[in-house]
Amino acid sequence: MLHYLTWAGVSLALLATGWAASAWLHQRKINFLQLQIKVMRQTAVAHTDQARRQIGQLQTELASRPPALRTEPAPETSVVNNIRRRAAAPDRFVVLEDGFAQTAVIGEAFAPTQMMR
Repeated sequence: MLHYLTWAGVSLALLATGWAASAWLHQRKINFLQLQIKVMRQTAVAHTDQARRQIGQLQTELASRPPALRTEPAPETSVVNNIRRRAAAPDRFVVLEDGFAQTAVIGEAFAPTQMMR
């Protein structure tokens, strides 16, 4: 009987030691992950601040630019050899107030979806 109690005590001691080692190891992993999260937050804040500064610089630069000159738009169609052709640029792009062209999708980007049979 004493033999069984000895083995039971040894197994309980090993179980407790294993649990403590496992808890210690997992706590180290949790602490490392918390440190990584803290560093990632600091990096994200730094990137956000940098983006805000760059946007502010761009806004001041755009505000200091002279306004874009308005030119007469080209005729929409021209007759060349009795063939009516549309001008390429005016129907594709719209020049905005800041002088930059706004991109536009020409035609259909994708064919309409059709059910397969």
